[in-house]
Amino acid sequence: MPKIIEDQQIYRDIMLAVTKHGYAAATTKRLAQAAGVGEVTLFRRYGNKAQLVKQAMLALAEEADFEATVHYTGDVHADLLRVVAGYQDSAEKNGLFFYTILIEAARHPELMDALAVLQTRLDGVGRLLAQYQADGVLKPTHPIHMLTSLVGPLIAMNMMKSALSHLPLPLLDLENHVANFIDGHRVKA
Repeated sequence: MPKIIEDQQIYRDIMLAVTKHGYAAATTKRLAQAAGVGEVTLFRRYGNKAQLVKQAMLALAEEADFEATVHYTGDVHADLLRVVAGYQDSAEKNGLFFYTILIEAARHPELMDALAVLQTRLDGVGRLLAQYQADGVLKPTHPIHMLTSLVGPLIAMNMMKSALSHLPLPLLDLENHVANFIDGHRVKA
């Protein structure tokens, strides 16, 4: 009887292998071993390594209710808190995989398709920030600059937690972070 291959488990195994070894060192043999399937089976079913990474990223995106995360309500604090909480949740579950792909894409152009998922998320947050700018709540600044101000500290803290796990780093207070972000970007009367 043929082995039943669970896509979600394969994707998790691939993400762990790529995160652990890096994209280049995550050879087809290493990926197949991590997933517990043969190389031929893995790539007959999922395609090449870049396509497999893209499918893993798409699977992650489908798990998260991203549309609800970037939903505009008119309450800037609640909306941005939902964005950073959603980001932090994703980062705690899969952040190192995303960071690995983001960094490796500069050296491996075949990964650019996999980053389309990230681009969609960035565009959604950018539209939310732009709406609050149009409403006169937030200062007019390029939404990507605002986005990096909003999630950049979370990215830095998450990377430090990973690299310096032996240090007692403080938890990031998301409520306070969002309040400070809004205060720094609010249109002054």
